[in-house]
This record gives sequence, C-alpha cells and structure tokens, in this order.
Amino acid sequence: MYPKWQQFVRAVTGFLFLAVAILPATRATAQDLGGLIERLGVEEMARDYLRPGIDAVGYSINSGYSHTARIDSVFHVWIGAKLITTYIPDADRSFIAKLPPELTELGYPGSFSTATIVGGEGTTITSDQPSQPPIAFPGGTGLSAFVIAMPQIAIGPLLGTDIILRGLPPSRFDDKIGEISFYGGGLKHEITHYLDVPFDLAVLVGYQHFSIGDVVDGNSLAGLLQASVAFSDVTLFGGVGYESYDIAVSYTSEATSQLPATAITLDFQRRNLRFAAGGALSLFSLIDLTAEYSFGVQNNLTLGIGFTI
Repeated sequence: MYPKWQQFVRAVTGFLFLAVAILPATRATAQDLGGLIERLGVEEMARDYLRPGIDAVGYSINSGYSHTARIDSVFHVWIGAKLITTYIPDADRSFIAKLPPELTELGYPGSFSTATIVGGEGTTITSDQPSQPPIAFPGGTGLSAFVIAMPQIAIGPLLGTDIILRGLPPSRFDDKIGEISFYGGGLKHEITHYLDVPFDLAVLVGYQHFSIGDVVDGNSLAGLLQASVAFSDVTLFGGVGYESYDIAVSYTSEATSQLPATAITLDFQRRNLRFAAGGALSLFSLIDLTAEYSFGVQNNLTLGIGFTI
C-alpha cells in the first residue's frame, strides 16, 4: 500500500494525463521525501516539491472556456472537448530544499538543490557523521508539459448569455489514483448584444471544483473579457482575464517513536492575470475546430473540437 503522500503524487499526475497519456512511474525510494514528511512533517519541503504540479492543475482547469465572444440569437447547443497542454518552465524543475533541525543536527546539509515533481533525478545527501546513512530525495516525472482533456457543453442564449458546463463524474481509473471528480461551469454574456459595432465583446465568469481521492480538494474562479471578429468561417479571438485557485492537500503523518501521528494540510493559492489569443474554423456550420494560446503563470495551448446543434 502506497503512503498517502505518494498516492497524492500519483493522483496529481494521473489526473492531468487522464484519457490522453500514460503516466510514467515517479522515481522514489523507501527513504525519500515522502518518508521524511510522514516521520517529521516537513511541510515546506513538500510544498516546494509539489508547487509546479499544483500550478499546472490550477492553470489548466481555467483554460478553454470559450473560443468566440459572439452568442447566436437563436437557440443552440455546443458539445465538444478541449485538449489542454500546459508547459512547464525550466525554472520549475528544481527547488532549494531546507532540512529541519532534526536532520541538520545529525550532520546533513541545511539546504541543497533537488528536483520538483516535474524535474529529473532527485538529490542524494550525506551526513558528515559516518554513522548516518545517505538520504535519497525523490526525482520527478521529467515531463515538459501537463495534458488534460476537458468535456464541455454550452447552451444558449438566455438574454444574450451562454451557460457553460464542463467536467467529469466521479470515476475510478486506477486504484492507486483513487476516485477523481470534477465539475465546473460559467456564464458568458455578450456586451455587444446591445451595440452596433464590427466586432463582438463578451464577459465570462467561471467556477470549478475538483477532488482526487481524500487527499486533494480544490476550487478555482476565473473572469475573462473576450473580443472576437468573424471572417466568413474563420473567427479570431483574444482576451485578458483574472483567475485564482485554492487547492488543499491533506494527509496524516505516520506515528513514530519520536513523533505522534499529525494531521497536515498544505494550502496552495494563486492569483494571476491571463492573456489569450486564438482562432476557430467552422466547417459546414456544424463542426468547430479551435486553437488558443494563453500566457500566464504557465503558458498553455488549447485545441478543441465541437459540434453545434
């Protein structure tokens, strides 16, 4: 049975690659960072190790809401999916780990560079006391990008507004990952519905919630001002938005002869601007092919396909 911390690492990466990729196993040993967390409760080390993966989750789920600011005046339903690829900066592949006094007093270095969850090989540290064994810290997945598929439905209009629904029902794809649930929605209102101008302008607000087993629980909010212009079957669009997420990682450390079992919660928060631009191609007034590139805390590419009925 994997420790809960290792289950979380597998859960995060499994969630991101759900239905679109196969996750390589995380490189770790019995005496790795997960073991240190469970024995010593090294919260900040766990936070720094996981942060790039958490950012990829939060940034990905706020992507791909809309590919046009225009809202048709007749009833319509858009059904499709968005494939979101979030790129990981090289700077996120390592971090400076700082050991607690319990280990530095045993002769281990106070700080050193090692891999994050998206990095390469982990660092092995040694003590200046020959009686103390080396400690191997976990490596990362070595991935350059996170990928997720996002089913989505848009229904409208209601007073110039589209209702957007997206998500996955509670599903268990791997016993080591546990049950994944995800749901979200948004409202997109066309401001130029009231104006006579050669372009379309809309404001969009969205909310999403997801959980992975009993370890990860998160919420995100997004607001977007989007503009678009149509040329026959081609639409060009762009926008600026403000987004946030709050994600909690909870686990209980194992009791040892030195420390009792301790409930630990790591809270991750992010507030940032997002800039996006892209295009959509309509085939036979039925099929939409979309592409969008976003710039933010991490950059990403969203490709979509959908059907309008």
